[in-house]
Amino acid sequence: MFMTDVLNVTGICPILAYAETDSAAPAARALVDGGLPVLEVLMRDDHAMQNLKNIIREVPEIVAGAGTILTVDQAREAIDIGAKFLVLPGYSEKIVDLCCRQGVTVVPGCVTASDLMSANEHGLEIVKFFPVYQMGGIPTIKNLSGPFPKMRFIVTGNLDGENFLPFLKCPKVLAAGGDWMFQEHDALKNRDFEQISRNLRNSVLRVQNMRNTK
Repeated sequence: MFMTDVLNVTGICPILAYAETDSAAPAARALVDGGLPVLEVLMRDDHAMQNLKNIIREVPEIVAGAGTILTVDQAREAIDIGAKFLVLPGYSEKIVDLCCRQGVTVVPGCVTASDLMSANEHGLEIVKFFPVYQMGGIPTIKNLSGPFPKMRFIVTGNLDGENFLPFLKCPKVLAAGGDWMFQEHDALKNRDFEQISRNLRNSVLRVQNMRNTK
């Protein structure tokens, strides 16, 4: 199973950040139980890489990747422990080259035509658009899609269980990424993993209902 296959169906990319070491794998399991076996783990704290490793070991059915990858060394470490995809905040030719050689899906941050030129040269067709509101949202994505008609975007940045939905009405948006399924009702904070599953199922259902009423 590939990350893009799941995102094509659900339109949602769960993102986990600052999780306690004993909560990360159960949170990932909650996503599987909620029907969305994809997770991006942000490398923003000292134990994030260990969390990713635990998730890959304890929840093998989830497609787990590493986000906020800033260096080649970080990328190598994540790939070595089994990350199925890497997400970058910007465009790094060295990291993209490494992922292409290793056969690992890479989603670089691209918000300008120059960024997209670089992605296009590497044969990439999925990029990250962050922060989506500050960078102009859907109007900017539509304008960039003119010269790059095959490019699709994963949008992130201040998205929650309400405001993510309108972005999925744009055919150029593959998915909306965020951590609202962990934050709603303080689910992760309270270690309420069943609530995480419920939050996620509710969001997936809203996407399906929106698509079915087109």
